Amino acid sequence: MNWLISGVIITLGIFALGVIYLASFDEESEKTLQDITIIDALNNIEFGKDRDNDTHYERVDREKKYYASMVDIKLIDDDSIRITFDANSFEFGRDVAYVEPESSSNTEFVSIIHENQTFVAGCNSHSLRGASTEERIQVKQIHILKYIGITEKDGVDYYGFVHEAGYISDELECEFSEMIQHSLDIDFDISKETNYYGEVWDNNWT
Repeated sequence: MNWLISGVIITLGIFALGVIYLASFDEESEKTLQDITIIDALNNIEFGKDRDNDTHYERVDREKKYYASMVDIKLIDDDSIRITFDANSFEFGRDVAYVEPESSSNTEFVSIIHENQTFVAGCNSHSLRGASTEERIQVKQIHILKYIGITEKDGVDYYGFVHEAGYISDELECEFSEMIQHSLDIDFDISKETNYYGEVWDNNWT
């Protein structure tokens, strides 16, 4: 009888593992080639050797004037905020308004961000100096933020974000909202201690 019970338990265990495996396989299989390409690029961002960054402090009581594609922030609890990202502000330096593909109408993306979590907030074409002073290399510049919580100054509360830019191949497009979504699962190595440019308080981003 004991061997029968053991056999049933083993069989059920194998079945459960199979279900878990198939579920994870289905999740992976839902990723498109574009998803896989973006995930790989974000996991291999190149940073400048000086790792220049700055810290943005944005007033909690001000409406829809935040850095890059963040157009609205709401406090959820002591260490979490809800951010609304806007497609029209995701790609820096465009001369034309963002045009969403006909197959989609998602011009906004909303996500919960926790304290010390990093995420992509913007993207733009950028020119880097090459090996010689005359050489220029075209890349995509990816703007990464790290939420560092609420800071109080002179009786006013501010959302704090450390900002740093990294670079990926210019062959990739600035995809909204895929770059933001996939970045949420990546722990970018952004540290306030490496701050170079200093602090920016209450900037009126447009």
